[in-house]
Amino acid sequence: MSERTDFLTSLLGQRWAPERTCWHVAALVQLRLFGRVLPHVDVPPDPSWGWMISTIAEHDERQSWAEVVPLHAGLVTAPDGALVGLGRMDRAAHIGVWLAPERRVIHCDQRLGVVAEDIATLRARGWGRMQFFEPRD
Repeated sequence: MSERTDFLTSLLGQRWAPERTCWHVAALVQLRLFGRVLPHVDVPPDPSWGWMISTIAEHDERQSWAEVVPLHAGLVTAPDGALVGLGRMDRAAHIGVWLAPERRVIHCDQRLGVVAEDIATLRARGWGRMQFFEPRD
């Protein structure tokens, strides 16, 4: 197995905890696989949807990332390591990382823990709104 596969496999199945939220997992994946340092975010023990939506939309780090507009509806054209904002409605309330070679988003769900899911599975689980972001250089 490759270092990438070993690292990703080591994350899968870990339970959600206040120190292992969707943001913490995204930051760890960004650091280990892509060498990007994301700022620390203090996530409350039981974050509300409102808190998650406003934090993702208003955090200063948001300005460091540009949305990747798909060329065709439903086709992911984002680069490996893009941040993925997931929403049930019109605004992101959850975050993950796009793993292009695996064609999956790794994220930490409060119920399932750390998972790597394909786009169809995410949509079936209610994440109908996905936005992909790459770093502004």
